[in-house]
Amino acid sequence: MRRIYTIFLFLGFFCGCLSFSSAQTSSKGGVQDQVFIIQKDRVIRLPKQIRGFEKMPTLPQPKALGSLTFPVMPFFLSIPASEIQAEPATKEWEVPKLDLLPGWVRLGYGNFLSPLIEGRYMSTLSKDLQYATKFYHQSFGKGPVSWMSEESKESHTELAGYVSYFLDEAELYSSLNLKRDAYTYYGQDLGFEIPPNVDAGPIFDPNKQILGNLKLGIRDLDKVGRIGYEVEVILGGFRDSFAAREEELGGQGRVTFRPSKDASASLALTYFTTNIQDRDYDLNRNFFSVRPESHYSWGDFRFTTGVVLVAENDSVAASKPGIQLFPVIKSTYQITENLRVNAAISGDVQRNTYRSFVQENPFLGPSEQLLNTVTKLSFAAGVEGLLSDKLLYRASIDLRRQSNLHFFVNSYTDTARFELVYDKQATVLQFNTAIELKVSELYALQTQLDLFHYGLTTQQAAWHRPTWMINVNHQLTPGKKIRLQANSNLMGGLKARGFEPQEIISTPKVEEVSLNPILDLQLKVFYLVSSRLSIFVEGNNLLNKKNMRWMNYPVRGIQGVGGLSFKF
Repeated sequence: MRRIYTIFLFLGFFCGCLSFSSAQTSSKGGVQDQVFIIQKDRVIRLPKQIRGFEKMPTLPQPKALGSLTFPVMPFFLSIPASEIQAEPATKEWEVPKLDLLPGWVRLGYGNFLSPLIEGRYMSTLSKDLQYATKFYHQSFGKGPVSWMSEESKESHTELAGYVSYFLDEAELYSSLNLKRDAYTYYGQDLGFEIPPNVDAGPIFDPNKQILGNLKLGIRDLDKVGRIGYEVEVILGGFRDSFAAREEELGGQGRVTFRPSKDASASLALTYFTTNIQDRDYDLNRNFFSVRPESHYSWGDFRFTTGVVLVAENDSVAASKPGIQLFPVIKSTYQITENLRVNAAISGDVQRNTYRSFVQENPFLGPSEQLLNTVTKLSFAAGVEGLLSDKLLYRASIDLRRQSNLHFFVNSYTDTARFELVYDKQATVLQFNTAIELKVSELYALQTQLDLFHYGLTTQQAAWHRPTWMINVNHQLTPGKKIRLQANSNLMGGLKARGFEPQEIISTPKVEEVSLNPILDLQLKVFYLVSSRLSIFVEGNNLLNKKNMRWMNYPVRGIQGVGGLSFKF
């Protein structure tokens, strides 16, 4: 009963709500007032968007076309070839006007009573015939020793000429060189007493040395052709104020065969016969060498292989006539564009003459024997490269085994004269390095360093041979009319052979004498007054060092020379 009463109560409440809702709703079909606003000139503005952030539109993907074939049909047209008549172009060629002056003269004068004259003249107009001449003279009326300046004077004179005649494919050439040098044996050891029963001769002897050389030859002009050649005949001579006389006749030639740009072969021949006379001998010497070589290039490698065959037939007692054979193997590898390394194994014979010895040491006296230097085997390696377009460097090392390596020592009977001595088996180690720097046309630098080590068997020391050498050359061009050069030459490690004083004549006791290092500072200045006239000033040994390249022979102190040069 209670449940029925609850149901009726809920239905009554629901019906009351429906009647209240019906009372709030308008009557069906009624119209109410409404307001509508229409604005036709309103502009809708959107912010601008950066195009860089817009997405790329998706393009339609083309379908594969597949392989296409086009037939080619030959067509033959009967069209005659066009006729072209070549005609030379008429153009007037004007020869450029060059200021070519064939002659040049330099005149100067300096302290130590030193006049200087030098001249050159060469052809400039002829095309087939060319020639040139040269004359040079410089003398020093006073020497480095003050109390005997007249006795220590010297002079140098040279006359040379060159002639070349050009054929279509070859060049005929000849040259003549005459040289006269005058020295005085002033290098006396004042502390050494000559024994009474030893004939030492005059103390101050002037010596005039005359050298001559004549060459006649022919060579090809095409240096890159299939076959190249060069042949020359040489006639030379030497004499001094004493008993030394030397005459030689010889020839040398070279033939080159180039089958391709990567391969070539060459054959060189040399023959000399020499007759020499001195106070103690009259000798006839013959020298003959054959040098076949092959050259090959493979990529960045360059190879050279060959042999050196030398035959000697000397009348020198200590010489061993016979045939000697040496290998020649050289290789070069270009690591990069600016770096290259090389290595070599070789041997050779250096032909020595009395004239070559005198050119090395002008105070050489009578010698007992003349021997050639034999390099039995040499191992060399080096590197060369560019650090930049302005800096070039080189470095190499050479280890060689030599026999008959010559040295100069002071004579026991006359300390002012030198004589030759040899080491039978010598081992020489040499290290060389060089740097070349060119900043611009304003400044350039060249340096070189050489180090030597000698392993000797029969000699006590490497007499008068340096153990280190340094050369530094500066060139400065601050303007178009002025140029300066500053050079430094250093040398050290020199040892000379001296003698201990003794009263009784016997085998002389030898002692080593260490010479002071040599330092020579040079300065040269050139000033261009006009296109033909210039002024120069040169200074040597500016530090006034008492350098002594050969024992008992000090060099001149501060030496200066100045003058002018003229072109004509």
